[in-house]
Formats: sequence, structure tokens, C-alpha cells
Amino acid sequence: MKFIRIKNAGIIEPQALHLLGASTKRNDNTKIGQFGSGNKYAIAYLLRNGYSLNVFAGKQEVSIETKPEKFRDQEFNLVYINGEKTSITTEMGKDWQFWQAIREIYCNAIDEGGCTMDFVQEFSPVENETHFYIDTKKDVLEFVSNFDNYFATNKKVIFECEFGRILEKSGTSANIYRKGIRCHNTKKTSMYDYDFSEMEIDENRLVRYYWQIEEKIWKLLFMCDNEEVIMNVLHNSSNHEFIEANIGDISSINSNNISDVFKNCIKKSRLCPHGYAGMLNPDEQQNHIIVPTKIFASVRGYIGDENVGDKFKVSRNGVFYRETEMNPLQRATLDKVLYFFKEVNFEVNYDICAAIFEDKSVLGFADLQSDKIVISDICFEKGANELVNTIIEEYIHLKYKAMDETRAFQTAIITEMVSYMKKNNSFVL
Repeated sequence: MKFIRIKNAGIIEPQALHLLGASTKRNDNTKIGQFGSGNKYAIAYLLRNGYSLNVFAGKQEVSIETKPEKFRDQEFNLVYINGEKTSITTEMGKDWQFWQAIREIYCNAIDEGGCTMDFVQEFSPVENETHFYIDTKKDVLEFVSNFDNYFATNKKVIFECEFGRILEKSGTSANIYRKGIRCHNTKKTSMYDYDFSEMEIDENRLVRYYWQIEEKIWKLLFMCDNEEVIMNVLHNSSNHEFIEANIGDISSINSNNISDVFKNCIKKSRLCPHGYAGMLNPDEQQNHIIVPTKIFASVRGYIGDENVGDKFKVSRNGVFYRETEMNPLQRATLDKVLYFFKEVNFEVNYDICAAIFEDKSVLGFADLQSDKIVISDICFEKGANELVNTIIEEYIHLKYKAMDETRAFQTAIITEMVSYMKKNNSFVL
């Protein structure tokens, strides 16, 4: 029979195979393990799925067997280690796959030192070593042939820093690693594989919060100093087949640690936020790189106006918009409103322009830098009454430099109303 053998230096204590929650690695950042349950889940999986498992502590074999036991009229297979009854049943890790079971044994071997994994024809225990022997089945062969998808051990490192590593791509799906060990299952592919020094995981050793992946990938990419990698990611970041392009609403992307190389890459590129790609003219599409909107927002401060110009701006609330020429209907609606203001003696002495906002709930915006009122296409569609309300609100923002939902803004409204009444009435306070 052929076996896969995983071995490491030192002799395993039998308690390590059945004492749940006991881990001496939890506060050791150099170690992979932390939960004290990995080997137990692995044993349960292998026994449940009919694998033969032989463990040697030095030249002494550790006896592993199961015996049936009833609990509330249900029968479970209870694991016995060296004849000692444990609290482990073969139902543990019910949703685990083979690679997760092998991962635990292999990771524990790495933590102990002197780890190797190979194929052998027979048992050959050695003094002061721990050996695990598992008979080879289809799953074993699949695991070994795709070893690089599960472990980052042999992968080419493209970029590395204290936060993690960008690795050469292997396989068809995105490979996300924690300390060199796969920690995420996804059907998405990726431009590169990523290995992080730290990642919050659950007891299945899989990423606990999916949005952390997006945040950590881009933090690592922003820190990258490899121009080829940066430009490749930017040019492909609008392709949603790649995990790099998928950024959820609750993900927080920031470029606080952006490298000088990344800054230079975006300074020489023309970037467009994904939500505005449809607003580019045909000639503009040829020389713009479409990137996720959150990425654009994060790096906007590093992009010179010559790379963006007046095409894509950000409101004081962080909302993207692009000024547009008014169509005939918008112009007619605005003319009607301006005539109304003139008739009621309400002077609006600021330029008014039209724009399309990324956030469709935004009706208008007071551009304090340009002393201009920016009106959304949605506001125009709502008609003259809504346009009057929006212009008055943004007018007050500009005149009094008061922000939304502040006491200063409330005071500004009252002040303007009193001023208007005084101007249009002979009564003097």
C-alpha cells in the first residue's frame, strides 16, 4: 500500500490528539495554530471517510480507534486514543474537505519544525520524530497534485513586506493564504495570489469576514513597489471575474501606506471610477483606466488635475459627480426657476451647473471652492419645485459656508429668512 507521510521533529503527546482547546501557540505569532482543535478535526474527518490513519510518536505507535456510543437514542462513533476514551466523535468537522484535514496535520508539523511530506510504501518510524501515515486515495492524489493551491511554500514571491506577500498565480481560483496556509474558498479567480501575515479566521481555519480579504488585498497592493504588478492590477481591476475588482459596500479601502511607485503609476495614468465609465466619450475610453470607485476615491488625492481635470470630482461628502452640459429640458426648467426667483426678489448670485452624481439620492451640492451650485440630473427630473428647494439650500451653504445637519446651517437658514423678510417689507426691527 502507498501512504502519504507527514513528519516533524519531536514526539507528539497523545493528549495533543484529543484535548480540545488546549493550544500553546495562541499567543505565538510565529506559529500557525491557535485553536487547539485542528488535529482532532482532522482525525474525525479521516476516520469518518474511511481513511486508514497511523500515528507514530518516535517508534511507538499511537493507537487510534472508534467505538460506538449512544446519546439520546442516537449512535455516535467515539474516538479512543491509546485505549483512552475521548470526547471526540467522527461527526466533528462535518463540513470539512480532505484538504482541510491534511492542512491541520501539516500545519502542526510545520509549527513543530523539521516538517516534510512525501509518499512512502511502508511505515518507517524514527526515534524523536512524529509520523502520520494516511493511505492514498483519489483525494490524496488531487491534494498533492494541487499542493500550491493549498500552501504557499513553493510559490514565487513577487512582492513582500511585513504585512504580507504577493505571489505568482497558480490554479484557476483565487488563493488566499494566512501564514502560507490557504484560508479562503472562492470561485473567483485573481491576478495574483496573496499571503497575509495576519487574518482573522474561524475554527474551520477559513476567513471569518470576507470583506477583510478585499481590504487586505488592496492594502498590500498599495504598498507594492513592483510597477508591472501595479499596472496589471489597475488595467484589470474593472473585470469582475477577478477578486481584486470585487469590493463590497462595507469594505473600507484606504491608501495610507501607498508606495511611491504606486503614486507614480497613477500619476501617469488617467483613471475613471467604474460607476462613471459609461460617461466617457469614445475618445476618452481609449486613454482611461477604469477602476473600482472605492479605489478611485482612495487615490484621488494623489492624481493631478491634468489626469482627471473637471471630469470626475468629489463632493464634500465624498460623493463622485461629473458636470454635464444642460439639455434643453433642464435649461428650460432652470430658466423657469430663475424667473420665479426674480419675481419674488430672491437674488441667487452664484453660477448653477448640471451634473450626474454617483449617489442617486444626491440632489445638489454647493461647491465652496468654485462658488458654484451643482444640481443633479435627478433633481431636474423632479421638476421646478424640487429645483427651487435645492437651489435655496445650496445657496445658503455657499453664502454662509455652513455644512449640512449643523447648528450653523440652521442658524444660516433663519438668518437668510429674516434678511429676506426685511428686504421685502418696510417694517424695521
